[in-house]
Amino acid sequence: MQPEHQRYQSADHSQSKATLDQKPGHRPALSRGTYRYVASNVHADAAEDQENVPPPTFKRNKDQDFKYLGKPSVSMMSDDEKPRRRLIDETPVPVPAQEQRKALGAISGNTPHRPAPAPPPKMSVLDAATATAGATTTKSRKKRQHIVVKGKLFTQMGEIGKGGSCRVYCVMAENYKTFALKRVKLGNCDENTVRGFKGEIDLLKKLTDVERVVRLYDWEMNEEKQELAVLMEKGDTDFNRVLALHLNGASARFDSVFTRYHWKEMLECVQAVHDYDIVHSDLKPANFLLVQGRLKLIDFGIANAIDTDHTCNVHRDFNVGTPNYMSPESITDANAGAGTDENGRPLMKDIRIGKSSDVWSLGCILYQMAYGRPPFAHIQNPIPRVVAITNPKHVIEYPETGIGGAVIPYSLKSTLRSCLNRDAQKRPSVKELLSDSDSFLYPDNIGDQVLMDENLLKQIIHKVVARCRERGIPGDDEVDGYPRSFIARIKHMRETR
Repeated sequence: MQPEHQRYQSADHSQSKATLDQKPGHRPALSRGTYRYVASNVHADAAEDQENVPPPTFKRNKDQDFKYLGKPSVSMMSDDEKPRRRLIDETPVPVPAQEQRKALGAISGNTPHRPAPAPPPKMSVLDAATATAGATTTKSRKKRQHIVVKGKLFTQMGEIGKGGSCRVYCVMAENYKTFALKRVKLGNCDENTVRGFKGEIDLLKKLTDVERVVRLYDWEMNEEKQELAVLMEKGDTDFNRVLALHLNGASARFDSVFTRYHWKEMLECVQAVHDYDIVHSDLKPANFLLVQGRLKLIDFGIANAIDTDHTCNVHRDFNVGTPNYMSPESITDANAGAGTDENGRPLMKDIRIGKSSDVWSLGCILYQMAYGRPPFAHIQNPIPRVVAITNPKHVIEYPETGIGGAVIPYSLKSTLRSCLNRDAQKRPSVKELLSDSDSFLYPDNIGDQVLMDENLLKQIIHKVVARCRERGIPGDDEVDGYPRSFIARIKHMRETR
């Protein structure tokens, strides 16, 4: 390859040479200026050009030999490695012996016997099947109905629940927001039931701005169909299902955190209603709706407002509710007398209940969270169960252990005893149960105080008397150690809450 400075020659010096080297058919080179560019000669050996060198991806690594275009193979092995490589290449590789293939059997013996396929269906059968499938599809589509409430169109998405003459559906508005629609057939309902449903609407309208009560959006009464439609807030699920999942699990066990949280949620719901002087009268796990992790009250069908001018109780002329959670005073009334009206029909009992009746129902739910069942659910027959609830001689048991063998805190049992007191006047109010001084709801606020009440003092006295009967009268040193021992045990009971 010529150096760069030799490529450029004087135009006068190379003019004669260009004329001599010129061949027929070639145009003479044009000279513009003093110098002209002479093309470099093509290499004789094209193997030295970079464009002819294979890239690294095309290099074969087998035997560590590399072949270039126009050159023999070059080995990268050393002289010491070549004999060993040659020995490996010359070593014969044993080939396993293959079994001799057997001849195929006859076609008749090799082909399995199977029935001939069915002939293709006739067009008439095919048309009938297609028509049936189309009818089924149309029928399934018709199940998603459209409901109009106060001129607003809603799409029925499915049924949430039902009971008696009432059904609750999940409906979707045109803006894709979902609601709960309660539809009540009033044709076969008695006067008290109709009054209860209408009273529920009045109470929900009164409690529209209460956060702890399910919200009423709209309602409509169809006089022609005798049907009541109530559009309400839709929740995620009810507390009854949450409690069932918690109690029926394979590793079910009493959980104080779970119990405290939902106990406080229920108390706040009932307190919000009591602030408006309303008694719910039918508190149970199914009537607490879970909405984004918070509980709200539903089903005010038998609730009523309290006449604060005359009495702190509410008077109802019908007796309904769930027996497992009903208070004794809501089942019977000692002042109610039997009789007949002017038409000879028996008079309904006048039930007197107050806010303390809701406290009893709350205590039954708390008992279920601790022991897995309401306090009277072990009595199978409903009549003896109702008798046991109203019988003051029937003792409610409070075992030391609850669900899964877990120890029940003494503070929780103390709350249960106060709520399940048959004397309604001695039950605490919901406001007192929510106070900071409550030992179960706020155990950290007790400080260095020791839990002591009549029941605990009774247990201590019985243990001391039993000790004296078994071992005789203790000495002075042993008696002096009793206070320290009892205080330590009481603190331990508080710490295991």
